[in-house]
Amino acid sequence: MRRIASDLLHAASLTVMAALSTQAFAFGAVVQYEGEIDDRVVYVADLRYMLNRTPPAMVGGDLEIRELPVTAVYENAGKPEFVHMKLQFQCAVGKRPNNSDFKLAESKNFFRASNTFRIGAGSYQLRRADLKTEPVAESDWKAARAPMLAKAAIIACNSIEIDQALHAAIKGKTFDFEGFGKRIAAYLGLPADMPVIGASLPSEVLDFAWENLWWSKVLDGKRPDPSGKWAQPLSEADKQAALATLRKKQQDLESGTESMRASLLESLQKTGKEMKADLEAAKNADKHADGSKMNKYEAKLAAVFRGQPEEKVVQIMGNPEFNQVAGTRFLRYTEYWERAAVTVYGAQGVVGGDAGGFAKCFAEFRVRQDAHGQWRVDDVLVRGDYQGAGLGKVSLLCEDATRPK
Repeated sequence: MRRIASDLLHAASLTVMAALSTQAFAFGAVVQYEGEIDDRVVYVADLRYMLNRTPPAMVGGDLEIRELPVTAVYENAGKPEFVHMKLQFQCAVGKRPNNSDFKLAESKNFFRASNTFRIGAGSYQLRRADLKTEPVAESDWKAARAPMLAKAAIIACNSIEIDQALHAAIKGKTFDFEGFGKRIAAYLGLPADMPVIGASLPSEVLDFAWENLWWSKVLDGKRPDPSGKWAQPLSEADKQAALATLRKKQQDLESGTESMRASLLESLQKTGKEMKADLEAAKNADKHADGSKMNKYEAKLAAVFRGQPEEKVVQIMGNPEFNQVAGTRFLRYTEYWERAAVTVYGAQGVVGGDAGGFAKCFAEFRVRQDAHGQWRVDDVLVRGDYQGAGLGKVSLLCEDATRPK
């Protein structure tokens, strides 16, 4: 199994570099790729959202709690589509590297990771049966014996060095893959061939796995699809065309052409047309995509989330009701209030009662892929409804529905 996992990881390394040419400026690290065919799993760490979760009472002590989001995508039909874990590690405080006094001769691990971990709040999975999200419970501290956890701990505990290594690898319009690998190997003891990909959000990692690692199963119609939402029947001509494209991409990668080292920075450089679009968006900040005016709740959310990756919505607002229609995703948060009707009977029949009441309000984020394939918030809708409850009750529910969780 170890040899198979190694071969698969090498294949992932090849597809990684082409992905960088089309993805937005996002960094994910393939920390582990393992398993036999039909039961493979890829673990990708999001290098953009490493957080310090140290409680106030521990600040200034010998330990810090660091959090690293890791998404596991599963091939096996009996497992979820993915599990997004907020992994937390205990890090021994050491010297912090910086641009002025960083030297290779210093200790390899500026923050030493302990051999324990826990799953933090906000973790969730996407069920394969119906593509609905489901919370993953927080856990107590456990022993971290898996190779994936060992590498994730080093990344989490050395977020500053990882960030510096990423930026040092960006040289003009190219990304220095060898230089990045050598640096993290020499300074942190991580594998020099650990792939860095242009995908970091759970949805992006899911797409990456099936488009780059397990594409043959997709073309053969063997991707597990109990929900029926991934089915895309291909004609034989379409299938052969897709195979020809993939073979060409593989040849380009293996021959070491420029496409193998596509620019990360290029995706950041906005064209004049894009800048003009940004200015237009600023002028229409309080309007929906169709030009209609937003209500106060929608404007409040749009000011924070419009243009942001869907991961930020989930991080701040909590796990949503998830739905996808064609090329659009919807993340919905709903608040309800209901009071049952009460009828009071006396000797002469009905003498009084309460008609009861019902109210609800939902905040829905519309998410679409940008020009680089990243899922971002495109519009926000907040709507309420009530019957016998009064408008004031809906206003309170809308405040709750639009409040960070």
